Order: sequence, then structure tokens, then C-alpha cells
Amino acid sequence: MPYRSLRQRVHALSTQSAAIAAVLMLACAPQSAVAAGPFPGAADRYLPLTLNAGPAASSVPLRTGIPFPIGTLKSVANLRLDTGDGSREVDAQFDALATWPDGSVKVALLNVVADVGNATSFRVAYGPGVSRKPLARPLSVTGAAGADLTVDTGPLKFVLNRQGMIGALWRDADGNGRFDSDEHVIDGGDLVMLNAFDNRDYTASGARDAVVSVEEIGPVRVVLKAQGSLTDASGTVLMKYLVRYYASRGSDKVDIETTVIDDRLEPNVELRAPALAIAAKALRMRWNYRSDSAAGYRFGGDNGSVYAGTVRGEHYLSQAGKFTARTDATSELKNSYEFGYSGVGSGSKAPGWVAVDTGKRHMMLMVRDFWQQFPNELNINGNVITAALFPERSVGAAADLAMPAQSGDVYKRPNTLYFHRQGGAKTYQLRLAFGDAAAASTVLASMNDSYQRHSIDLLAERAWYAQSRVFGEIDVGSPSTATTGYDASLMRDIYLPSFNHPPEAGKVGNSYGWHDFGARRRPGWTRVENGVRIPGFYNDTHVGSNNFFKQFLRTGDQRWFGMADIATRNFMDIGVHHGPRSGYWNGHMGGRQQPAGELNSEMHDTADTDGRSLHWGHAHVSGLSDLYLLTGDKRARDVLEEIAGWWKAVTPHFFKLPFSAGSEYSLPGKAGNYKPALYREAERDFGWPLYVMNEYVRVTGNSDCHRSVSAHLANYLVQWWQTPLWNIGFNPATGVASNAVIGLNDARNGTGYWTMSKMDNHEGSIATGTNPWMAGALISSVIQFYEQDKQFAAVGKASGVRHDQLKDMLFQGMNYVVKHGYDKTNQAFYYSEMRRVPRSGGADHDHHIVYGLAYLDRLYKQELAAGRIAHPQWYDTQPLWGTMATRTYQQLKNKPAGKGSQSSGFYGYEMIYPVDFFQIMGASAVR
Repeated sequence: MPYRSLRQRVHALSTQSAAIAAVLMLACAPQSAVAAGPFPGAADRYLPLTLNAGPAASSVPLRTGIPFPIGTLKSVANLRLDTGDGSREVDAQFDALATWPDGSVKVALLNVVADVGNATSFRVAYGPGVSRKPLARPLSVTGAAGADLTVDTGPLKFVLNRQGMIGALWRDADGNGRFDSDEHVIDGGDLVMLNAFDNRDYTASGARDAVVSVEEIGPVRVVLKAQGSLTDASGTVLMKYLVRYYASRGSDKVDIETTVIDDRLEPNVELRAPALAIAAKALRMRWNYRSDSAAGYRFGGDNGSVYAGTVRGEHYLSQAGKFTARTDATSELKNSYEFGYSGVGSGSKAPGWVAVDTGKRHMMLMVRDFWQQFPNELNINGNVITAALFPERSVGAAADLAMPAQSGDVYKRPNTLYFHRQGGAKTYQLRLAFGDAAAASTVLASMNDSYQRHSIDLLAERAWYAQSRVFGEIDVGSPSTATTGYDASLMRDIYLPSFNHPPEAGKVGNSYGWHDFGARRRPGWTRVENGVRIPGFYNDTHVGSNNFFKQFLRTGDQRWFGMADIATRNFMDIGVHHGPRSGYWNGHMGGRQQPAGELNSEMHDTADTDGRSLHWGHAHVSGLSDLYLLTGDKRARDVLEEIAGWWKAVTPHFFKLPFSAGSEYSLPGKAGNYKPALYREAERDFGWPLYVMNEYVRVTGNSDCHRSVSAHLANYLVQWWQTPLWNIGFNPATGVASNAVIGLNDARNGTGYWTMSKMDNHEGSIATGTNPWMAGALISSVIQFYEQDKQFAAVGKASGVRHDQLKDMLFQGMNYVVKHGYDKTNQAFYYSEMRRVPRSGGADHDHHIVYGLAYLDRLYKQELAAGRIAHPQWYDTQPLWGTMATRTYQQLKNKPAGKGSQSSGFYGYEMIYPVDFFQIMGASAVR
């Protein structure tokens, strides 16, 4: 709904603003801006949307990604937002976030301003006959490149200066259509980092390389992007800053996303310097507010408390926290958290808001995840209001410039805002709100409660997301409150035992603090230094938060979205190296410089999420792709581009074509005595890189990247599979696992496989076979590539990888996995071909392979019916595929919920991946 007190006033787009919009439309148009072929169907259709109930707040900017099946929507111009009963059009903006290969809209981002609190119904009209009326009061942006930019939303006007800071802001408090002098609220601002090494301030206002641009503009929303270097008074640069401002027509709120990025080269990843790469004593974002007399202040406290007074000097509320990882007398690692705030009041967990009121000027500042990302501080000092995102007060007498030496029984970390290596980043989210009167404290608290939630509140029905196929071939899941079934079991047996705890308990599922909020700690520890056990962090490995986003879409349970959102935001800062690196990969890169975008995932877990290099088997994108498609999050897209850029740079060097196995197995009697061209130990090391590129292409629709990078990886797999190599390990004919050569894995005879140099989990042997759960990652990535390539092929943009070879490779690969890795007695897959420990009841080992079973069983039967299987005798385990998948499906469908308990969070294997398995099996059961 429009802002309640907005008067009848017209702010037409200026000529300069229109020019900016035109340039942006041309520069940012997707490759497939025009659909290929006619739009199917003629009738207009309607998609119901529901704005969920929640804490009340007025004129709130809302956004949601609306998916559409391929070929359904030609253009976002054919979309309109109506009230739920269709009686009135609602002012809204639609933008194409992603397109299908045929040019039709894959995801449309809806931006709308509405009052929130009560549940509200809307509907989206779509179809070739649908159009939108022009907005009578469009948002306006004026200014030229290299000069100040002025934004007018109706209630607000603000100026962004050449360094990207708010130089002035007015609130039309009386609604008369003018911005008068007594409505001038802000007259300056800055972003400041206090460097602990030299004790000097580095500011955005000192930047000499700042670039401020209109990143997005429409009738309802504008996004301004400011980039530059934090610079001291002498001109010395510390690190980069990236600030985005989101403003919406009819809203009195400005959302700010502030990121500091150290994008310097790390000269040698093998040698970690004794000093920290970055150590800051403070990070502050501040604004000068105007007042005619002493302003009144209000700080929000815990349990609904409010601390109020008149501004006289400095007033602050400083949130502290402490993570303790202590090695106890039994040599176990015990974790706990302590929280507390001080200043104008005292308590445990402050909600993160402050307001000042003076005359017609009413300003509120909110910091998202305030106590969760301790330390944090809200500060008013005279006429300066500050979000001390890392307060100097928290550091104490001496700032740590290096990692503290470990001693005693408690794990020690630096007390500064630090990065061990170059390439670090940290993002904070803030909201400024400006009222037309002094609001009641309960109204302010409710507004903050609304902002703090990690949820997506404007949604279509679950069936729409499933039917769109934008998020895969997913189904509508069962309620989390059910007593049986996979979805209820995940919630009741893992999520609740892991996350439904007081923060102080220190359970490994819950991590807090500026560095760790959203990270996953591993049970136990990663290493021991001087008797001190060092906690380990997973860095969201093994599929990552896209799993959680899909559980949200399937079940509608916002807890899944919240966990995915928080984890993805930690990953996009802490989990990725944001600068170029040298050292470990130099020999592989042929002397070329490695770009930014490598993950900090050297192994299953790392201390402080710090890694020398990426282990390929832990490549992923966390939840970046689904977060972007569901919300249009721009930082998520930035980091996804960064990661894909890294893989684009390294792929030709890591996965050289033509494939060469090296001097491998020259004689059967000498098996294992060789120097391979590339050491290969696990299928996942080659599956997850392809997964990353598949996800990038799914979001961007980039056919060039699909052909040049994804297809390169797929061709590598095809050539590897086609290379005859000796098979050593488990002999299904004799039931014996040994170092003896069994035969030749040869695709020409139907026995091809991605034969290892020496497999992971080899149990001391020189076996070359399969780890079924790792093979699942590889098989599912090839399937995803194949499905994408079929869509590109339909519009003449195929990758060139032969589909018949992909299908044969998949069939032979699955045949090998079942033959060598399945325990028929216990009806479950082994952990590895050589680790033949019986597991029954559909163990976690099955969870990444059963999708491949279900999909390939369906595909094989389709190919067989079409007469395209030349050698059906090759696939002698195929009759089992459907039976095995059905058994797992029934076990999961009937699994009792609440009968087990895992309190260590999600590692990745507990969830079916891809979750498309359930739709395939459900559809099969119907047929």
C-alpha cells in the first residue's frame, strides 16, 4: 500500500534521471531480452500472493522473486500487481532477475511498498494482454556522473555525495510537497575505520578513487552503489568499501548495506604472515543530524525496555559478547557464550535501534543482527549519530595485531576486527527511518522487530515454486509438524535439537559474533596448539544453504529460510577469498595470476574459516544462487560472479584437455606404480566444480559460460570415462576386496568409470573405485548440466557435448556404483567400495546417490522405449535402480519424526541431495 501520509504531489523523472534509466537498460539488458518465438496462450492469468502477518510497520519496502515456467512469460511488461480481490491495481515495479534460454522470464523481482502487520492478499496478473498504468508519482533521481546524486521518494529527499556518503537528507514531515529548512534532518555522513596498526582513521570521505553510480532505477525503487578506498589524511589507502543504498517511492526508509573488502594480493598462501593482514580497532558509519534545540533520544533495550533522555554530550548502548571454547579436565571442548550491553542501560541482548527527535526531525537507526554480531554499538554524541559496527570500546587497552599465542585451557582470538590474510570482507545491514512525528516507543520497537527478521514475507503458493522448475524438479513437501516423513524428521530430529537452544548454551549449531554469526562449527576441534583445542568451522560445505532454501520452498517453514539466509551471508563474507592469491596453485596455473573468488575450504573444517587453498571436493556456492533468485540480493550476485570467475580462470589449467591419465597402469602387475597427470581420489572433486558452474548458469543464463566452462568440465569427465583404466578394489564376482587387478574399466565395452588414481577411503589399498555418496555429487552435476544443455540446444546454443555420450556415461557410471558399492544384504550403500561396513535402514551414505538412481531409472526406461539403448546387456544392475530408489523413498516417507536426535547441526549428508528425488518418485508412484 502507498505511504499513508503521502500528499498529492508529482515528482516526474527528470531528463537526467530518464537518461540514467535508459543507459542502465541498455547496459544491463540480459542476452535474451527478446523471447524467441510467440508467447504461448492468450488468456490473462492470475497468481495469488500472500503478505504474511508479522510485526507492524508502515511504508515498508518489500521485494520477492516470482518464478515462471519456461515459455510462460515473454516480458515483465506483461505483469501487474493487484489487490487480492482484483478491485485495484497496486503500484509496483517488476524487473527480470533471470531468463530462460528461450528468452522468457525465469524470475521477476517484484518491488512494492506496503504497510505490514496483518496478513494481506495480492495477486499478480500475467499474460500477453496485461499492462501496468504509469505511476503518477514516480521516484526520481537527478545528477550527473562524477557529481552528487539526489533521490526523491516523495516523503524523503537525500543527496549522495561524490564519495557515496549521505551529504544531506530531508523529510517532508508536514506533507506539503516541499522540503523546508526545518525538515532538513541530515547534513553529512561518513564511513570510518580505525586502523590498529597505526591508530589512524581511514575514511570514505578521504577516498580519491570513489565511484558512485545508479545501479538500478525504476518507478518504485532505486539502488545507488558507492565504491572506493578507505583513505587517511595523508592519502594512504587501507582497504575498499562498497555501500549500497536502497530507496523506494512512497517510503520514508533507506536501507544501507555496507561492506569493507580487502582485495589486495595475497603474495604467498603457503606462508601465513605473523601479523594479521587487517586489524581494526573500530568501524563506524555516522551521520550528522540537525536540531534546533536539544534532541530527545531513545535506545531500545531487551525485553521491550526503552532508555530515554535528552542529548547532552555522549550517550551510547554498547553490545558485548564472549565466545568461550574451553578444554575441560576430560580433554573435551566445552563452548559457551556470554552477552551483555552497557551504557544508557544494561541488559543481555539489545535489539539494535536508536531514535532521536527534535522539532519536525525524527530519525531512527536500526542495525540488523545487532546483538548476534557482537560487538556493536549505537552512539549519540552531540549532533552525531553513529552505528559503531565494531566499537573501539570493545577492544580494551591493547589491540591485537597478530593471532594471540595459545596457552592455558581457553581458545584465544584477536580482539580486533581482523582478517588473517588479504582477501577478507565483512558486510553490515542498516536501515534509516524518518517519521513525520515522534512515534510511540512501541511503534519503533515493532518497526525494528519487522526489520530484524530473516524471512521472506511476500510469497506465492508452494505449488507455484515447484511447478516453475526454477528451483529444480522439486515437489511440495509435507508439514514440519507431521509425525512422520522426511520433512518432519529433518525439523524435529536435527533442526530443533541443534538450533532450538538459548544462545548462551554454546551449542555447535548456533554461532554468534561478527566473525561467526551464521557459520557452522564442527563438534570437537580441528587441531591442538600448546594443549589448547581449536574449534573448527565447516564453511557451509557439502551443498550448502541451497539445501535449506529448497526445504523452505517445499515446506513453507520460515525457519529454513532464516537459517539459509544467515548462513549464506556469513559465507559470502568470511567463506570466500575476495582478492587475488599466489603460491599454492602457481604450478598449476602456468604462471598466471589466480583471481579473487577461491573458497576458504581447505578441508572439512578449518580454524577461524581460514584456508590456504580450496579442496575441490568442498566447492559450492552456499545459498547464493537461491538467495539471489528469491530476493534479488545484489551482494549475493557479486560473490557468485566472483566464485564463477575463479573457476573460469582455473578450469583450463586444473582440468586439462585432452584428458591424460599419465603413465598409469602400464602393466597390470605394476598397478599403482605411476605418476598420474592429475591425482584423482574422489568423484566429488570433479562433481562440485561442475555444480558451481551449473548454479552460475542457472542464475545468469550465460550461454557463453555454459559452453566455455561448464562444457569444458563435462568434456573432461567424458574423456576420463572413455579412457580405459585398470579396475582394482572390490570384485563383485568373488565378493573379495584386494589389491589385485580385476579387469579394465572400458567404456567401449560398457564398463567405463571415472577410475581413480587411488581412491579416497581406500583402507590402505591401492583401489581405484567408488565412494557412492561422492559419486552422487558427480552424477547429479552431470545430470544438471545435461538438463541445462537441452534447454540451450532447443534455441541453438548447445554446448557441443554429445548428449548420447552423457547418457551412456551416466548409465555406465551408475552401473559401476551399484555393482561395487551396494550392500544387497543390508539394502544400503557402503561408505566406500573398500570400507565395507554394513549399514541398514537407508543410511546417510545413500542420501547423495538416490536422486541419480531415480532420475537414471526414469531416463533409461524412456531411452529403452524409444529404441535408443544399443547394449541393454551392459547395464546389468539397472533392474535394481528403481527398486532401490523406491525402498529409500518409502523409508523416508514413513520415517517417524521425533524418534532420534542429532544436536550438531547439518553437515550435508543428512539431507537428500538433490531434493528433486521426491518429485521423481512421487510422480512415478502416481504413474
